Amino acid sequence: MNFNYSYLISYLKQIGIAFLVFTICRLLFFLFNLSNFNEPVPFAVFIYGIRFDYLAVAYLFVPFTFFALLPVSFKYKKGYQLVLKSSFHLGNTLGIVLNLIDVGYFQYSLKRSTADLFQFLGTGNDVLVLLPQYMVDYWYLFLILIALIGFSEWLFNKSKHELKTEPFTLKTRGIQLLFLLLFSALTVVGFRGGIQFKPIDIINAANYATAKNIPIVLNTPFSIIKTVLNDQLKLLNYFEESQLVSIYNPETTIKPTIKPNKKNVVIVILESFAKEYVGFFNNGKGYTPFLDSLMNESYVFTNAYSSGNRSIESLPSIFAGIPPLMNTPYIISNYSANKIDALPAILKTAGYNTSFYHGGNNGTMGFSGFTATAGIDEYYGKNEYPHKNDDDGAWGIADEPYLNYFSAELTKKKTPFFSTIFTLSSHHPFQVPEKYKNTFAEGELPIHKTISYTDFALKQFFEISKKMDWFKNTIFVFTSDHSSTTLNPTYSTFIGNNAIPIFIYDASGTLKGKNNNYFQHTDITPTVLSLLGINTSIVSFGSDAFFDNKKHFVGFARNTYFLAQDSLILLYDGEKSSGLFDLSTDSLMLNNKIDSLNFVNQKNTLETKLKAILQQYNNRLINNKTSLTTTK
Repeated sequence: MNFNYSYLISYLKQIGIAFLVFTICRLLFFLFNLSNFNEPVPFAVFIYGIRFDYLAVAYLFVPFTFFALLPVSFKYKKGYQLVLKSSFHLGNTLGIVLNLIDVGYFQYSLKRSTADLFQFLGTGNDVLVLLPQYMVDYWYLFLILIALIGFSEWLFNKSKHELKTEPFTLKTRGIQLLFLLLFSALTVVGFRGGIQFKPIDIINAANYATAKNIPIVLNTPFSIIKTVLNDQLKLLNYFEESQLVSIYNPETTIKPTIKPNKKNVVIVILESFAKEYVGFFNNGKGYTPFLDSLMNESYVFTNAYSSGNRSIESLPSIFAGIPPLMNTPYIISNYSANKIDALPAILKTAGYNTSFYHGGNNGTMGFSGFTATAGIDEYYGKNEYPHKNDDDGAWGIADEPYLNYFSAELTKKKTPFFSTIFTLSSHHPFQVPEKYKNTFAEGELPIHKTISYTDFALKQFFEISKKMDWFKNTIFVFTSDHSSTTLNPTYSTFIGNNAIPIFIYDASGTLKGKNNNYFQHTDITPTVLSLLGINTSIVSFGSDAFFDNKKHFVGFARNTYFLAQDSLILLYDGEKSSGLFDLSTDSLMLNNKIDSLNFVNQKNTLETKLKAILQQYNNRLINNKTSLTTTK
């Protein structure tokens, strides 16, 4: 009797459908985010991506492989075939959905989504509130989803060979069992991404593409699976401790040149304000006339950057000097309970009243929990706001009424006070109140209109606040939480993606000027402490802008670490340096000098410093050594 291979041929074709669908999703991801990648993108990048698809398919199609190859006598029964098809569509549909998420979301996160996506979805109830709007804005993704599922169903039915029932004999079942064991072994190989010594990981994508094109090689299910299974920081031992602290040491003592002054501090965190939107930095072309005028009376950091690409990553950087150098945001990581040297807590020790205001849903992005950890006594969200009609129906309270409310709240505070307001109108879905629908120009991007609206709201806030007693004795720190969609290629590079406005306005008029050194979120806490004349020792991955002139900018994007210092920026994938660019002559980062003999010394110097920063970061977070708590 000849053995019937029809079921095996069908299985191979159906697994082939999964790889085809992943490839289609990769092409869609690339086409919908074309401006975010280096052009031209080599075709080989798409071929290399199949290796990463192998791991994702192996995991997603475990049930299908099991049912398709299980040596049972009722394999060809209609009910069993229905179970088989269902298990195929379960894995296939999940793979499509996860990949399509990043077709739309990548422009905001600039990386493939990781396991923290589900932690974020479970933080607060923003998803339930915003889901209807996202379905409207990204309606085409739902059509693509339906089309791909339908296409997969059609191919699945076409792939079926004639199923011939055969006698249940020891020989046939033995052969079927061998095939089950063979493909089970291939599935295990898939779990590892190959037969190499170490299982494939996200950083291995750097072997097949330039740093900027790494997300094309990856797929979203792969990134989620790898970070679910292994999202713990690892202890690093690049250097001995004595050598490490001589290269980079985050333990620092603030040495202010002024006496303690008890000035109030207000931090204004502007949702999604990219540097590109601000006319002050772009020869007057922008959407922020009020901020432009205010910056002329302020101390402006002209070379400033966000430490992360998402709102949830901003507060630890701003308040505690902890940059997001891992896939999972600090707020929802395993290290969120660490003791930290946070600005609000230090100021509270110095007699400050501390508060935080955000017009969004209470608990959104873990803000309420983190602010409490950081030493903020009073958290105000949408629940505390008295006028519910000002809700924008999406994120929360529109900026103009909420900023006016914030001004009134500050008047009630006992001085000195530290308070932060986090705006929200310039977040997707980019809504302005109905009465201002025709007030602000649309701009070239949907966000531009809301940037103009928030700028207008800030103007009203200042006009009201200037009349208050507390105003003249207040330092205002303005920063964006992160950048957003831009049009200028200069703002789409590794470093340009993080370019934001940061400036300090001292209402007493005693602080004005420009600082052209690198400045990042993590520098805000030590710089503010210096301005307040507070002598204290802290752990911070930032430094005082008025004391340290040897500035750098360190970040993590597209699963690649980078360090910018002077005119050079180094890219490091966790195992080796993959890029070195001279920003003074190559602002678009197109000419990689990593193999240039003329830059060997600079590359080694930057790599040494970056490794020291990463070792301090990983080991301190793991060992809960992120605080000195020595306030004087």
